[in-house]
Amino acid sequence: MSEIKISSTGWLAIYLRNGNVGMFDLNDTSSWQYLQVESIEKQSKDVNNDLNYLNHNLIKFSPNGEFLVVNGQNEQLYIYIQSNFEKSEVWWKLQRIICVKNFISAMDLNNKFLLIADKSGDIYKIDLLFDNTTTTNNNNLMMTAENCIMRHLSMLLDITFIRINDKKSFILTADQYEKIQLIQYPNTSHSGKYCLGHTEFVSHIKLIDNNHILSASGDGTLRLWHLPDCIPLVLLHSKALTLSSKQIFYTQLYDSNSSLSLEDYQQDTMSQESSLDLSSTLDYSIWKMDVASYNSINSNVYIAFSIYAHRLHSIYLTSLSNIKQLINEQRQLIFDISYGTIIDYCFPSKDILFNDYTIYSKCNLYILFDSYVILNINIISILLSDQTKLFVKPNQTIQEINNILASRDIHLMNYNIKTDEIVFQQLFKNSNNNSCHKRKLEIVEQQQQQQQIKKQMLSSQSDNEIQLT
Repeated sequence: MSEIKISSTGWLAIYLRNGNVGMFDLNDTSSWQYLQVESIEKQSKDVNNDLNYLNHNLIKFSPNGEFLVVNGQNEQLYIYIQSNFEKSEVWWKLQRIICVKNFISAMDLNNKFLLIADKSGDIYKIDLLFDNTTTTNNNNLMMTAENCIMRHLSMLLDITFIRINDKKSFILTADQYEKIQLIQYPNTSHSGKYCLGHTEFVSHIKLIDNNHILSASGDGTLRLWHLPDCIPLVLLHSKALTLSSKQIFYTQLYDSNSSLSLEDYQQDTMSQESSLDLSSTLDYSIWKMDVASYNSINSNVYIAFSIYAHRLHSIYLTSLSNIKQLINEQRQLIFDISYGTIIDYCFPSKDILFNDYTIYSKCNLYILFDSYVILNINIISILLSDQTKLFVKPNQTIQEINNILASRDIHLMNYNIKTDEIVFQQLFKNSNNNSCHKRKLEIVEQQQQQQQIKKQMLSSQSDNEIQLT
């Protein structure tokens, strides 16, 4: 499991295979820090048969870039806050450890609070602006039933907080059973609305603006929704996008001074996965997806996604305008296999996207490989390119970060994509089991227990009042 994220203040975070996090300032690569969260020995469960270990929702920044939350995968969350280096001699300081009973499957945060969802479907709220005088000596906080603000019948795979306007706020959840739910906040006890239409688990929900989201599913579809009425606007199957995509071979490793031509180099180092015969739902299911939305739906929104069959060395690039207008301007970016396997990729925050687009006409996608090499590519230029192969000189900042990663013996922390594949496939297997019914019974039983406790407390209070009189 590894993941990559970029904050609004320009910090790049890499969740490493051993559970630790590498932090790099994109504005000054001499500023970097290695957050030692946990050792891999603590992850002792059988990850090959455990949905807890889905490579998803491992690290997240707050919108203002001041907080970093790390999902330790050991039933603990680590909250870091950006600090003054001159005073503390660290750029990121551990503020608190949150302990939970079940593994955390999804999380989101704003500048004030954190929302986490565990594998059973319970959602907890944690205040980020807490009073430090109330913390224990070891700075840990244990989540209890009092912190739970809502319960679901199945495991949640994604969660997002959204503010429609100054008066209406909602929590969006995507679950294992094909549903996207819109729940009013803070009145979470009220029944919410649903975005219905997916036929497999919903793995990603991405905000376009305050009234639109894009969802991705194991059924292979990308769907655009309007909020808060949950109206479907656009549906497109990955099969239509992938079959019409123009293939581009991409590398920064080719030596232009070599006697070997770029065409010959491409033949030696281009993945053959693009020629695979795709037939099943699993092949076309959405493996990963991210969205670059720097303003609103009226401006162009760029989309990067992967399908299961081409997950190792390919990323598909398109835009929302292409999807809405059914224009075949997609690109399949096929990477030099010398980089290794693609682990994760992401766009920067909206603030950085806006600056890059307005000043430099760029929209950069950052890609992490299992060799712990990072690339950043301008997808605007890729979408405008008619070439079938691209040799691009490495970015100096990214190259400096890659040099640091190489010097930290990161290569010893091998990424096993087979684990992710097994867990991903289990999402399909578990879509039709009896866990939903079992979960209903558990919730009813716990509600009855809580009611019984309240009755006992009221009865005890009445007895005390009678004695006093």
